[in-house]
Amino acid sequence: MGIGEKEMNICVFGLWHLGLVTGACLAKLGHKVIGLDFDKSLVNDLQNGKTPLFEPGLNELIAEEAQSGKLSFTSEAREALSNAQVLWFAFDTPVNEDDVADILFLEKNFNKIVSFLNNETGIVFSSQAPVGFIGKMEKSFLKQRPDKKCYFACSPENLKLGRALDAFLNPDRIIIGVRNQESKEFFSPLFCSISDRLEWMKIESAEMTKHAINSFLAISVCFANEIASICEQLGAEAKEVERGLKTESRIGPKAYLSPGVAFSGGTLARDINFLVKLSGKYKLPAYLIKAVNHSNSFHKSWIERKCRQFLGSFKKKTIAILGLTYKPGTDTLRRSLAVELAKSLHAKGARVVGFDPVIKSIPEGLSKIIWLKNNAREAMLDADVIIIVTKWPEFLQFGEDLINLMKNKLVIDPNGFIANLVTCKNLNYISVGKSFVKEGKK
Repeated sequence: MGIGEKEMNICVFGLWHLGLVTGACLAKLGHKVIGLDFDKSLVNDLQNGKTPLFEPGLNELIAEEAQSGKLSFTSEAREALSNAQVLWFAFDTPVNEDDVADILFLEKNFNKIVSFLNNETGIVFSSQAPVGFIGKMEKSFLKQRPDKKCYFACSPENLKLGRALDAFLNPDRIIIGVRNQESKEFFSPLFCSISDRLEWMKIESAEMTKHAINSFLAISVCFANEIASICEQLGAEAKEVERGLKTESRIGPKAYLSPGVAFSGGTLARDINFLVKLSGKYKLPAYLIKAVNHSNSFHKSWIERKCRQFLGSFKKKTIAILGLTYKPGTDTLRRSLAVELAKSLHAKGARVVGFDPVIKSIPEGLSKIIWLKNNAREAMLDADVIIIVTKWPEFLQFGEDLINLMKNKLVIDPNGFIANLVTCKNLNYISVGKSFVKEGKK
């Protein structure tokens, strides 16, 4: 730890992706961390070295910090909070099929542990919730514990699935919302142990910043895909347009402007929905924000439209989907574009086979929709169409021998992920933003 930083006793509440990454990284930085979750089965697995999810390096880091004595797990709130100087509230906020966050879930869990908090405990909220949520929790705390003084802070989650450890340990900066200077002084040693790039602001500003970031990214994705759709009609190359945009100093190389699949997973849509709801509450038009979901929903059908253009009908066609997870570097299937696509194709009569390098089994309900294969070769065998959805590095090893396994020579690669590998002359290769003429037709 650096100058002015000190080891703190921290309880991380909520032990799924966000909480496990937060707890393991804080332990690595030298803090004494107890992970708390009321799911006894989950806690038992963690105590026995079983990490419940896939995140590169996480299992090893948890084992290392548990061995060092810096990280432990419990399902007992009294044990977790008896010596805690900081409670880090780190639940992954549940999102339903309509991309609406379950805020009641967060409220219930916070209220369960209020009675166990020590005087002058710092409470950091990272779970994604609408502006005003932390203020509501402050009022709830004061009502239940008028005898206690606690410091509240908002540090919006920066969870990047697939590279979550690096994102936590080496952030661009950390957004921290606090009420006053006293709270800032309390939390400074904790956040200085993570980064020297700290952006302090009001709690409500920090909450809104997270909404604004995700909404801006969602708008960028939709903008790129709408430009790409126009490119397809005019013979322009969307990838070249992307290069032109990103080399503009007012835009920059990291902008979310790559033509490809629609955004999915619930994260970006959740924040769009937060802002739409807030704009409605205050009778603000929010035309741009409201348009995002419409644009993205239309682009979600891009893959199906291209399949139909080539196949005509989906009935009795074998469609291979390569990459099933929400994004590379994670084993999350929930709300993934690949799973949503498979359900739609299956409903239209297609036989859907799939492969993903980290998925060894799929939920029972999905197993009737996706025929999971052991490797890409098995999935591609006799396929009418290959669709590359998730950008796993393994797919960059494809050669013409694999392409030749197909009945028809059609690869739909919306992100243009394997574009540089495509050399087969009799292959119909389609990506977003690239004009396509079906082979044999003028």
